[in-house]
Amino acid sequence: METLTRDMQKVLNDIPEDMEKMLQQPARRYVKNARDILRTPADIYEHPTHFSFVLDMPGLEVSNIRVKVENGILHVAGKKKKSQLTGATGKDQAVKAIRIERRRARYMRKFTLPDNSNPEDVKATYKDGVLTVTVAKKKIQENQKPKTITIPVS
Repeated sequence: METLTRDMQKVLNDIPEDMEKMLQQPARRYVKNARDILRTPADIYEHPTHFSFVLDMPGLEVSNIRVKVENGILHVAGKKKKSQLTGATGKDQAVKAIRIERRRARYMRKFTLPDNSNPEDVKATYKDGVLTVTVAKKKIQENQKPKTITIPVS
C-alpha cells in the first residue's frame, strides 16, 4: 500500500503545469488536492439512525478544521500551520533549529452523501487527532414506506 501511495504521489507531482491548465477548473482543483486526499484516511459507518465518518487528522487545532455540506457533498478540510518557535529558556534568547521534520499539513476529503441522509443534521467532534462527523438519516414517514402489492397470477 505504501508503494502505491508513493507512486501516486510521484505521478501527481510530475504532472506538467501546462497539462494541468488544460483540465477543467473542478478537475484541476481535485488534482491539486490529491496529495491531501491521500494523506487523509477515513472510515465510514452506517448506523440505524445515522452515518459516521471517522477521519485521522493529527496535530490540528479545532479552529483549523472546516466541515460543511454543499449540494449533497460532505466537505472536510483541515490545515496544520507551522508552529512559531520561541526561546527555549526565555523570550529574549534566539533558538536555532537543528532539525525540522514536522511539516505543515493539509487534510481534505469529500464524500457524496446517500439519498437518505439529512444534510441539515450534521455534527462533528474532534478528539485525540480523530475527527468524527455524524450525519443523521432522514426519518421514514408512513407515506414514504415502500408499498407491497399482491398481483394475482392467472
